Amino acid sequence: MTIKTEWLDYDVIVVGSGGAGGQAASVAAEEGARVLVVSKDPIGCSDTKISEGIATVRASGSDDDSAAGLSENLRMGGGDLNVEAITDAFAQDSQAGYDRLRSHGLRPPIDAERNTPKPLPLPLGGHTKRRSVGHRNSGIAFGHASWNAVIEGSRIDYLEDAWFLDLVTEETGAGKDAPAKRVIGGLIYDASKGCLIAVRAPAVVIAAGGLSTIFFPKTDTMRGNTGDSYAVAARAGAELVDMEQVQFLPFCLASPPSYEGLCAGEPVTASFLGVLRDKNGKVILDGVYLRTRAECSSAIMRTVEAGNGSPNGGAYLDMTANKKLPRSGPYFMRFLQTCLPSAYNTARQALGKAAGKCEVEWEVRPGAHYQMGGIRTNEHGASAGGDGAGETAHGIAGLFAAGQAMGGVFGANRLGSTALTENAVFGARSGRAAAETARTTSHTANDDAFAPFIAETASRFGQKGDVAASALKLELQRESWTCIGPVRTADRLEKLAALLQDWRERLERVSIPAHTVWNQAFMEFEELRNMLETAEAVAAAAQNRDGSVGGHVRLDRGNISAFSTPYSTVVNRVPDGGYLVRRVARPRQPLKRLVSYKLQENWRKFQIKLLLMMPSGMQDKNLEKRYQAIMGASGAAPEVTPGGVDAAIGEATKA
Repeated sequence: MTIKTEWLDYDVIVVGSGGAGGQAASVAAEEGARVLVVSKDPIGCSDTKISEGIATVRASGSDDDSAAGLSENLRMGGGDLNVEAITDAFAQDSQAGYDRLRSHGLRPPIDAERNTPKPLPLPLGGHTKRRSVGHRNSGIAFGHASWNAVIEGSRIDYLEDAWFLDLVTEETGAGKDAPAKRVIGGLIYDASKGCLIAVRAPAVVIAAGGLSTIFFPKTDTMRGNTGDSYAVAARAGAELVDMEQVQFLPFCLASPPSYEGLCAGEPVTASFLGVLRDKNGKVILDGVYLRTRAECSSAIMRTVEAGNGSPNGGAYLDMTANKKLPRSGPYFMRFLQTCLPSAYNTARQALGKAAGKCEVEWEVRPGAHYQMGGIRTNEHGASAGGDGAGETAHGIAGLFAAGQAMGGVFGANRLGSTALTENAVFGARSGRAAAETARTTSHTANDDAFAPFIAETASRFGQKGDVAASALKLELQRESWTCIGPVRTADRLEKLAALLQDWRERLERVSIPAHTVWNQAFMEFEELRNMLETAEAVAAAAQNRDGSVGGHVRLDRGNISAFSTPYSTVVNRVPDGGYLVRRVARPRQPLKRLVSYKLQENWRKFQIKLLLMMPSGMQDKNLEKRYQAIMGASGAAPEVTPGGVDAAIGEATKA
């Protein structure tokens, strides 16, 4: 089959047009680079746009919120799998990154007294400071800022409905202290034109999102998250780090089917008295609002595995105790409605009026939300390698990553509200570094290096077979939830390894018609190819992680101690298929600081236990003071007064 191939030249290719891709393209263009943005979805239509729209902005809640404190929060929450230089960069640049979003049209609520973006009333799970800023219109506001960043760029071109198929690299011939490979461009399928586009470029930023579609429908993310970022990079020879660390939001809806997988809240929205219960009403986790997402997800799925889960494979989030108290109850309702408004409205619509009033429990189940592992990079988003903890060794020259494509930021657990800030920080950093690479690279790309990729892709059109890629996708999604979902065992990981071998063989028998314009079967084939690569990387890393930590929960192993030496898993793709896995040691927090952090954490949890033991009258007064301290006796909840619950709910239902 002959398919037309067009040739283009750019300084930087940015793969993906969401929060990270938009910032990477914008900054690279400002640095003088000619940029091509490649997106299989419309520009700006990504997980960023459907998010809750909450961003971490350091010092938005208090002047004593230091960069060192935020960086430490990230590493403590991430089990010290994070790279310290990367968390330091996140903390240092969070304000500047947020200001860039504002320059593209983002409009935050402003604290009139401090003249800063106004954070939510309580710190989100894992944060020790109030620094999470919500926005009217939630993620749509960020999606528009991403769109503006691309559209307004004077040196930016973009392709929509275009699949970035593969990186093209060549050997450098350099010594051991230099990268062995360098990027010279990439191959793209333009669905609307029905042609291939070979783009010569010395720098590529991968910002193509995560992998959660592997677990569909048990996910709250966009369907385009088919692991493209990781598969494309791995096939080129890049290292992937901590791929077993998939984050599952604990409180997603389990029913009805049209709402399945959608986010219904965060641990913090359970507030002071929220608990998780099994099907028998037994409390399986208290102090929910202080817990990380990983803790909550683990509690739910362990209950399901023990046979005590809810009818749809989850558990019950019980917030009724918050609502019942006459003085503090109205404040709780206002807090619930305003903390994550789109999640609350989704839950109310799906579960009904009584659930919206918190008169009954909510059935919830974890849903795949975010990939914390990814392409191994340094603090500038540049591909990295080696066995040292500092990520200073070279990876592939000219390859960069940002957003969910990038590993090393969050380690074993991502704290709430950090993803949108990560997009801004490392989108900008990778775009700037990519532009510098383009500016200092004088080598001319070898067109012959593109030939094998063009030939292999062209051969797929008209491929004969008896298998539909869409059918294999469904099999992979079902088995991935069981084998590499929120809970894992050695037997399940071995089962998936055998299934992956079978699916790879059947992939070669996928039927693809010969036409080239909008060939849906070809697009399904390419996404399935990436999903299989990514699932295999996750499974390989999970087999090497010998205990539970963060988003990796082993039912057949114990928890890895916070006082043990942390390590990251690093996977490399073998040219003929499969992955090699090795461990890279990470520095642990100083013992004194780790003990102090754990003591503070346990003290907060103990205080909740004391609160639960109080007589209801004392409990009510105590909580009323707490709510007033964080929300104000008026202002944040001016219409809320004792007995005013129905009025508060009435206001929410008008939204």
